[in-house]
Amino acid sequence: MKTSLLAVLSSAVLFTGVPAAAQKNDEPVTSAQVDLDGDGKADAVSLQAGEDGKFTLKAGGATLQGNASGNEVRGFTVVDLDTSDKWKELLVHTLGDMDDDHRFFLYGYDGKALKPLGDVRALTEAKGNGIVLVDTWMGFWQKRDKYTLDRKAWKLVHVPQELYAVGVEATVKKSFPLAQGRTGSAVVATTAQGTKVQVLAASVPAKGEVLYLVKSSTGLLGWVPGNVLVESTDGLPLAG
Repeated sequence: MKTSLLAVLSSAVLFTGVPAAAQKNDEPVTSAQVDLDGDGKADAVSLQAGEDGKFTLKAGGATLQGNASGNEVRGFTVVDLDTSDKWKELLVHTLGDMDDDHRFFLYGYDGKALKPLGDVRALTEAKGNGIVLVDTWMGFWQKRDKYTLDRKAWKLVHVPQELYAVGVEATVKKSFPLAQGRTGSAVVATTAQGTKVQVLAASVPAKGEVLYLVKSSTGLLGWVPGNVLVESTDGLPLAG
C-alpha cells in the first residue's frame, strides 16, 4: 500500500495511511502543552521512546508505559475524536517494517490518569463525531472498518459488519463458478470468458480465505474464493 498524506484539520481530523508525507506542522512531536481534559489549563505532554517499541507517555501528573511490539515510535499528535465533549485525545504514531505493520495508539486523559482507548492500523477518517473509520488495503480494494468512541468506558469499540463493500469490476479470462452460498458447493452460475463481472462485497473471516460476492454479466449473484477471483480475471486494481 502506498504511503499517503496525514492531515489534521481544525474542524475535521483526517488520517490516511502513514504520516511520513505529512505536512510540516502535522508531524508527530515528543512534547507539547495542550489542554486534554478541558479544564482550561494546558497539560504538559511528553513521549519517550525506549527499546523494542516500548515507550513512556506522560500527561499532567500521569505516566503510562506502552508497547508498540518492536515498531519505531515516532511521536504523538493531538486529535479530537468527539468535538461535543470537553476532551482531546493523544495519537501515538509507530512504524513497522511494512505498511501493514504500522500502528496508531490512542489515549485519553481524564485529568488524573492516561487511559488506553485502543489501537488501529490507521485513522482514515475522524471528523469529530465520535466515529473513526479505518481502511485496510486488501490487495485490490480497501476494507473499511468502523469504530465508535465509548466515552463512559474510554474505549474505541469496533462495529462488526457481516460484509464489506468492494465495488470493482473485472474481465473474466478463465471461466469460474459462482457458488450459491459461502458454504457448500452448489453452483448458481458459471461466468463466461470475456465477460465483465462486478465484485460487490467481501466476507472476511478471522481465519481462512476471503470470499467475494460477484455479479455475473447475466445479473446472477454468487460467491467465489479470493484466489480464484484473482487468478481468473483481468482488470482488478491490484497493487502492492
